[in-house]
Amino acid sequence: MAYLARVLKTEGFGKIEFAQAIIVYFLLVVNQGLSVFGVREIAKDQIKVKNHVAQILTIRLLLSLVSYILLVIFVLLVKQPSEIKKLLLIYGFTVFTFSLTLDWVFQGIEKMEYVALGRIINQVVYVGGLFFLVKNWDQLLRVPIIRIAAAITGAIFLLYTFIQRYGDIKLSYDLDLWKQIFKQSMPMGVSFLVIQLYYNLDSVMLGFMKGVTVVGWYNAAYKIVLLFLGFASLFGTTIFPVLSRYYKESAAKLNQFVLRCFRLNILFGLPIAVSGTILSGQIIRFVYGSAYQPSILPLQILIWSVFTVYSNCSFAFCLLACDRQKEYMYSVIAGAIVNLILNFMLIPKYSMLGASIATIVCEIITLGLILFYSRSIVKAIPGIDFLKTLGASAFMGIVLYFLQGNLLIRVLVGIFVYLGAMIALRGIRGEDLMWLKRIVKASYE
Repeated sequence: MAYLARVLKTEGFGKIEFAQAIIVYFLLVVNQGLSVFGVREIAKDQIKVKNHVAQILTIRLLLSLVSYILLVIFVLLVKQPSEIKKLLLIYGFTVFTFSLTLDWVFQGIEKMEYVALGRIINQVVYVGGLFFLVKNWDQLLRVPIIRIAAAITGAIFLLYTFIQRYGDIKLSYDLDLWKQIFKQSMPMGVSFLVIQLYYNLDSVMLGFMKGVTVVGWYNAAYKIVLLFLGFASLFGTTIFPVLSRYYKESAAKLNQFVLRCFRLNILFGLPIAVSGTILSGQIIRFVYGSAYQPSILPLQILIWSVFTVYSNCSFAFCLLACDRQKEYMYSVIAGAIVNLILNFMLIPKYSMLGASIATIVCEIITLGLILFYSRSIVKAIPGIDFLKTLGASAFMGIVLYFLQGNLLIRVLVGIFVYLGAMIALRGIRGEDLMWLKRIVKASYE
């Protein structure tokens, strides 16, 4: 991320981010909620793993072909420089690698070590390729090629591992079964489409309205936020099979499990948001250099997505695990509508600032609705735990605001101050941390 931003400069980095923001929507044509559906159904009944893989893999391969055709049509119609169009066509091959990736299978059988290893292989190939093959801005088109090569490597590893465990994969066509699958997966697919609208629409609109340099500045801030959001996604995929199992077994266990996850999520999410706001200037200059100075203000606003997403993570995955995908869909649609309206109102005048505000407002609305729909499943959200975390985070924020000096020193001081305050307030529970360790360990065994 930082290497690319420095090597490609703001304009080149902006082109990469603009192209990737568009490609996300074509990936959603392939997804259609099928990954989450597959995880949930496999977690409920692992005996039918091969059948689920045969059906879902066939559907996704067909959808990837449709998606790439739509992309070609889009590229022919859109008015953009030839370099952007080339980036789109090359990045477009990710629809095929995405359709072949079986990480959702191993999530369903709670073998997260294979998912982790597949992602590590993917990232090692990608990062290694960037360092060896991309040395300056005129090698821009090598970036998507390396991305595709890395994705193929990761997909091959998971396919090979699956075949070793379960035997050959046979593609299968069953129209009646496909109708049943789409009936359950489509609400999730619509939800993910809507989520990407408010995660990527701002970049797309900034690209068309303000140019790729602004997209580069904006996404430099967003990449830092997404780094932290990735932990929430990883945590969610880890607990999702457990939520699906508890939904089938015990309402009491499900309630206790979700509340523990919530306590742990805010334990990390709120201090990250507070410290990120205060340290944003040093973070941007350290990661990207002075050329990305305009990224500071967007980071100060967007970092609060960490708090909102961490707060709704366990409740959102609980809705999906409990067959409440329609309620989840309504929540994200409402947020996306607000985001769309605010982007059109704010970006023309306020550029990156407007896009950042729109994102946070829609995140708050989505969080509120997810909590509202979860009230029939999860009882008594622990307000006292939130107040303790809020108090410790505020105290840490005050210390960081007045403490000047090296970024690393300020981060370390912030961590110790926060942990000290939480221990004094008895906001950290040893049993919760041990429980988290057991959950993660079980998922990777």
